[in-house]
Amino acid sequence: MMLLRSFLIGFFLLCIGFLQAQEIDYYYYKSALKAKSQRNYVLAVSDFNSFIRRYPEHEKAYYFRGYCHLYLGNYESALEDFEMLIDLNPKDVDAYYSAGKVCYESKQYEEATKYFSKALELNTRHIQSYNDRGMALCFQNKFYDALEDFYTAVSIDSTFAMAYVNAGAARYFSQDIENPVEKDLIIAKEWFTKAIKVDPRIFIAHYNRAAVNFFLGELDLSIKDLNQSLRINPLHAKSYLYMGVVYNEKGNTGRALSEFKKAIRLDSTLSYPYEEMAHIYLAQGNTEEAISHYKKAAEANQEGGEMYKGLMDFQIAKVHAVQGNTQAMYGALKEAKKLKVFSYRKVYEELLSAKEFKKFKPEKNFQSLIKSLAKVKKTNKFLNPAMRWFRMRGT
Repeated sequence: MMLLRSFLIGFFLLCIGFLQAQEIDYYYYKSALKAKSQRNYVLAVSDFNSFIRRYPEHEKAYYFRGYCHLYLGNYESALEDFEMLIDLNPKDVDAYYSAGKVCYESKQYEEATKYFSKALELNTRHIQSYNDRGMALCFQNKFYDALEDFYTAVSIDSTFAMAYVNAGAARYFSQDIENPVEKDLIIAKEWFTKAIKVDPRIFIAHYNRAAVNFFLGELDLSIKDLNQSLRINPLHAKSYLYMGVVYNEKGNTGRALSEFKKAIRLDSTLSYPYEEMAHIYLAQGNTEEAISHYKKAAEANQEGGEMYKGLMDFQIAKVHAVQGNTQAMYGALKEAKKLKVFSYRKVYEELLSAKEFKKFKPEKNFQSLIKSLAKVKKTNKFLNPAMRWFRMRGT
């Protein structure tokens, strides 16, 4: 009897000990989740830190802390959390997907593709991984591979509106030749229209369709789409940029300049409104304003890097040619050459054909420049975003 009693007491104490070992104090975890819901990500990270120190194998804590780091732009710490989560649970699809998102946001597109692919190995119907892998592939200029991912996403879920938008964009940007192909423009437009039918509140679908309508010459339809885009998102600077482009095409330069200025007020880092304004000023004979705005475009440049600055030097050279300022013209062309902008065949061909340089062509210096540039290896591929704008718009 005593032996049985001792056994029961021992068993009871063992059970109590086991329950105590499993009991978790969720105070910091709940506090961290509350801070996260209030977008106080710094406090959330601090409380998750306190919780994880006590419970280093709690998967959800790493998951939520990883997203807090991501929202704060702490990409390295975010990736460490999701990789820890992968170590704890190698079958967790969300862990791989989240790691992919971190790499995507930090512009590590090849790594992002690998994580999204791993998520899809675990779940072949994870539509967000198809969509986001497609986006990562676009940034690697693998547009046809990206299209396959977007097509798969909408085949799984026909209501996934953003995948339609992204398919349209990939279809359009798959063109790396000198001029947009009408067939691709029409197909891209169809994808944007599908997105709008699924969810008419997605402003980027209206904006993208407006851009395609512009290149198809359907200017009134472009304006209609841009107005709808701005009704949904009145702070989208590029919608005003395209509105200006369309009105300029319609011959209303006053309205065009007004729209470009609106775009700049909303986003002073956009180069293209300055560039478009410079084109207008040059056409009006206002050469000083044209030079000023080409320089502002180069200074504002966020996408094109040194190549875009070289393109603006080329444009400034044209203005100096109009002014008859030979020394400044050759100086600007020399800078453009240094920044390798003439490695784009279309830019080189424009140098040869531009009316601004016609009277300088017989000169020894100009002929010497042409001969030196003729030897430069050239491409028709417009993979630099700013050079795509040049391809699309021309001058």
